[in-house]
Amino acid sequence: MLQRPLQREGLARALTEVTVSVQRERKIEDALSVLAAGLEAMGFDVAIVELTEDEYSLRYLTQRPHLLALAEAVKAQLAGFPRLTSEELVSVMRTDRGVFISDLATATVAWLEVVEAPHSLRPFVQQAVRANAIVAPLSIRRDNWGAVIFMHDDLLETDMPLLNLFALQVGSALGVVEGLELLDRRNAELELVHTLAVSSTRSDVKELCRQALETVCRTTGADAGTLHRFERESGHFVLVGDAFGYSGALVEAYRSFTLPDGPVGRAPVSMPVDAMPEGSTLVGKEGFNQAAIVPLTLEDQSVGMLSLFRRALKPFSESDLRSAEILGVQMASMLERQRLYQESQRLYADLKASYDELARAQAEVVRHERLAALGELAAVMAHEVRNPLGVIFNSLTTLKRLTRPTGDAEMLLNMVGEEADRLNRIVADLLDFARPYELVKKAIAIEPFIAGAVDAATQTLPPSSPLKVVTSFERELPPFPIDAHLLRQALINLVVNAAQAMPRGGVITVTATIEPPAPGARLQVPWLVVEVRDEGLGLTSRATEKMFQPFFTTKATGTGLGLAVVKRIVDSHGGEVMARANPEKGTTFVMRLPGGSDRDGTMTPPRATPAARR
Repeated sequence: MLQRPLQREGLARALTEVTVSVQRERKIEDALSVLAAGLEAMGFDVAIVELTEDEYSLRYLTQRPHLLALAEAVKAQLAGFPRLTSEELVSVMRTDRGVFISDLATATVAWLEVVEAPHSLRPFVQQAVRANAIVAPLSIRRDNWGAVIFMHDDLLETDMPLLNLFALQVGSALGVVEGLELLDRRNAELELVHTLAVSSTRSDVKELCRQALETVCRTTGADAGTLHRFERESGHFVLVGDAFGYSGALVEAYRSFTLPDGPVGRAPVSMPVDAMPEGSTLVGKEGFNQAAIVPLTLEDQSVGMLSLFRRALKPFSESDLRSAEILGVQMASMLERQRLYQESQRLYADLKASYDELARAQAEVVRHERLAALGELAAVMAHEVRNPLGVIFNSLTTLKRLTRPTGDAEMLLNMVGEEADRLNRIVADLLDFARPYELVKKAIAIEPFIAGAVDAATQTLPPSSPLKVVTSFERELPPFPIDAHLLRQALINLVVNAAQAMPRGGVITVTATIEPPAPGARLQVPWLVVEVRDEGLGLTSRATEKMFQPFFTTKATGTGLGLAVVKRIVDSHGGEVMARANPEKGTTFVMRLPGGSDRDGTMTPPRATPAARR
């Protein structure tokens, strides 16, 4: 490709303008880009190399196809662009005079010999490089930073003083930029330190982590970073928030890991990626070449680790590590505050759960005591009322036989008989409620048991009742251990209750399923779930709260003991009973009963009253 002729007239002014443009930047990387762009606008091909421990690494190369092709070929053949390690080149670039290369192609071939590049690269050279070059040393703050290589077909040795002076001015400008970048870095560090210091335990840790990693990567020149907290119990490093600068398989691999020798040391360290103690292959595949590991400690205890990655070959400097360490102290404090907050939250949750459990136990004790007292009173009253009832029934029967009443007399005697019969049912309900339950569980077939209970319940309904009771089973149920006598009474009460909720008729649906044990549940046994669904008017909030309390009823003639008996029977099985409103209309009552039994096949619940056993 033909190169634009070098315009020496006005060259000095153009170079000065480039220097001024460089000095306006606040980052070294941006300043180098402005420098290269300005020189390329004058017709130069440019290479900028940086000196690191007597080795030069390429920081910029003009994006010209043939030159790039040569560079890519060298990288492909040598598994990476080689650093310039020739003592002769290093000594030349260390001088303040620089060097003029009158035959750049020959010098390039000689360099390929030095780095032991394959001979197949030789044909690239003639098309790739310009005829001549000037290597001008670049110093920043009197330190040998590197060199600028000016490449042009029209370059002469007499151009060296001007380009050396330009390199000297650019070095001064880059020194200003470096100072501004350092100032920005310190400001960012102070801002992050302030943000982390004033952050509360309730702050968004994920957002704080993102801000911290972004600032650390910006101030250290890293391309990516992660923050891990150290779990002392498990010995795992666990990712906090999201990784910064990379994603995918690498994030998943680093989400949680352990180190072979436990927590890392106390001091930050920079290392090539292939020297990392964990995951070096995967990190290398993402294009990273350098890594920095910053241990996070508080009071000699490891609390986490900050990992930084860089795609450039340049290692992290002492300044970079010092900056990361300063910020790491605040990040460690943040992690420790979060750990203590989470620990206090866990302890609070445990304490609250214990308190709630104690409150439930106390409420249960109070309820049992009330039920016991109520049961004793009900039993006494039932026995005291049943004796006069017997006299009333006998007297009614005798009166009807002796007087053979008709008209109003017959009507009045029938009314007395009906009310006495209702009173007798109340007494029976009281006795059922007051009776202590001794559970005898046996494994029985569920389908015929439910069908029998439903038939018994329908027998108590008027023959002309417009009700339909259906049963539904998802599949054939295996035998299940229950007290058939008690549970039959509970199921009858629920079906009768559903029927009473639908005076104008409807469908009552009874279903049964067996649920497997829930993972992590205290009782690892299957559960029998029986549901009774009606199409009535539903429940009010007040009725929902009190429906299982003794003597609470919404019916004009109810005793309020039917559902209380159901709850006692279900409680004696160690189960639970609840009611929920249907989406459309009506209510569904649900009984959940656990499987299993004592060794002797019996289960005796706490008695509500010390009355005689049935």
